[in-house]
Amino acid sequence: MIRNKDLRIIKTQKVIRNAFIDLLDKNGFEAITVQEIANAAMINRSTFYLHYVDKYDLLQKTADQALANIIELVAPETHIVNGELEYSSFKENIRAILKVVEDDAVLYKVLLNDPQMIDINQKFQQALMRKMDSSFLNNILISRDLFLEWMTSLYMSVIRWWLNQNMKYSSNFIAEEFIKLLVIGPVKTVGF
Repeated sequence: MIRNKDLRIIKTQKVIRNAFIDLLDKNGFEAITVQEIANAAMINRSTFYLHYVDKYDLLQKTADQALANIIELVAPETHIVNGELEYSSFKENIRAILKVVEDDAVLYKVLLNDPQMIDINQKFQQALMRKMDSSFLNNILISRDLFLEWMTSLYMSVIRWWLNQNMKYSSNFIAEEFIKLLVIGPVKTVGF
């Protein structure tokens, strides 16, 4: 019986989340009301309040989960084997991150582009930077803070650009291009 209750809670939260994301995409966060979320989810307003304090709580929990889904996959340290970059595992890791984004594209597009989501966007960038910082413990040949900013910005920019291009390239293609840019470098990429 407890298991059924847990499943109902999970299903209800999923319906609320999906309705919320759809409304975010169509109307923007400020225009959304709890009643509209409840109506779109086909639940009572009181059911919404059993799960979330308000729409801000729903946004925060949704964004936190979206962030966790990406951050748990970022593991650059696992791609270094005997002091060498292992390209295939790095590519697979980037592709897996992009697949998570692709599977929830509308949410990530809103979170990473909507000016009202600047705090969430910054939270994403800071979490990614902390993850990168803990992954690269050895000496870095350039300023550490500059390296972390550059890598974090590159990850975020590639994801944002891909979403804004309606993912016209596959996650596999983007992963390959991303790695080429990182390994070859911008100067050699343009032929110098």
